[in-house]
Amino acid sequence: MGVSLPVANRSKRTEFAVLIDRVRKLKPLFREAARDTENNRRVSKQAMDLLDGAEIMRMLRPAAFGGFEYGTSEAARIAFEIGQACGSTAWCASLAMSYQWMGSFFPLEAQRELWSDPDRCMIAAVFNPSRAVELAPGGVKLAGEWLYASNCDNADWLMLGALVPNASGAPEATWALVPAAIAVIDQSTWFTSGLQGSGSKTVVIKTPVFVPDHRLLRFSDILAGTVPGKAIEGNVMAHIRFMPFGPTGLVAPILGMAQGALEAFTQTCQTRVRAVKPGMIVPVASSPFIQSKIGAASAAIESACSLLFDSVAAAEEKVRRGGQLSIGERIAIRRNQGFAAKQSVIVVNDLFAKEGAAGSDSAAPLQRFWRDVNAAALHVSLDWEAIAAMYGQQRLGLEPVGLY
Repeated sequence: MGVSLPVANRSKRTEFAVLIDRVRKLKPLFREAARDTENNRRVSKQAMDLLDGAEIMRMLRPAAFGGFEYGTSEAARIAFEIGQACGSTAWCASLAMSYQWMGSFFPLEAQRELWSDPDRCMIAAVFNPSRAVELAPGGVKLAGEWLYASNCDNADWLMLGALVPNASGAPEATWALVPAAIAVIDQSTWFTSGLQGSGSKTVVIKTPVFVPDHRLLRFSDILAGTVPGKAIEGNVMAHIRFMPFGPTGLVAPILGMAQGALEAFTQTCQTRVRAVKPGMIVPVASSPFIQSKIGAASAAIESACSLLFDSVAAAEEKVRRGGQLSIGERIAIRRNQGFAAKQSVIVVNDLFAKEGAAGSDSAAPLQRFWRDVNAAALHVSLDWEAIAAMYGQQRLGLEPVGLY
């Protein structure tokens, strides 16, 4: 018999249509602030507070702690909307939603600490592990530096990678959950060509801090779907495995950026003119070539969205009914994630190439989408060539190589 979740904090679930409508109303604010977000090298506290106030941080949180227990497919649609306004804000929002879900993987004692104040629980994470780890009675002592901690400036908690010593073999890759206040943010880091507004800076713990066992989570359990949170009765979110669903939270903002780029390109084309021959100026919008580019781009984005969102939603529904995903089903989702990222890059690069010199102005939205999409799609979990090969290996009856 598993441990039962508390029921005192359960709240009425806000309808998804209401949540996405709230986010759509915030998009103009995020769009207007996009350049400042990039220049400030972080998403503002105000922006994250607005999203928190819109209740999207409750999307994937367990209901026992005030969450709504939606799936990663619904969270992806939220991130897609935000991405149309600001890539960095979408990236941070999507990760913040995802980490609420991953909090459900931990033992109940850790969850109670994490959501002791449900209104103040912004989580940032870094998975590259520190080796500065020592065993201690009841836990470990942890120190180190962790690069690429997106949205760390707004975090209340951090999930940090750690290689925990193991007397019987190699150190175990582990996630350690710690209060963000014990770490220092190195503000001299994260100067990038794209997604600079994500604030993916380095966090540092110089003096070793104690992390109790209940706030440690082995990566092997995450991959195998055997996380401690599954032993908690009624903990639905812990049954949604990190692989293959996790990377959906990375690619959804990228798809949103592609849609935002298309909207910016279309708007520009409606007001620009071009010279077709000496003395003859015509609207850019009258060009069949430009019209075709817009049509092809919209089809590429919408098809990638449908392929990804529909497959993830169907898989989540199967899991919620108690079913198990086959290896083929899991790898197909990974293929769809990689394909969506690749399509987004192709679309945005093609549009940017047709924008002309004016498109490179630092105030032009398209150049920011172009840089952000290309930077975001470099994430290792979205490597299209590796994912496509993994899918091919499975279809050919070979052992798939990769995370799924």
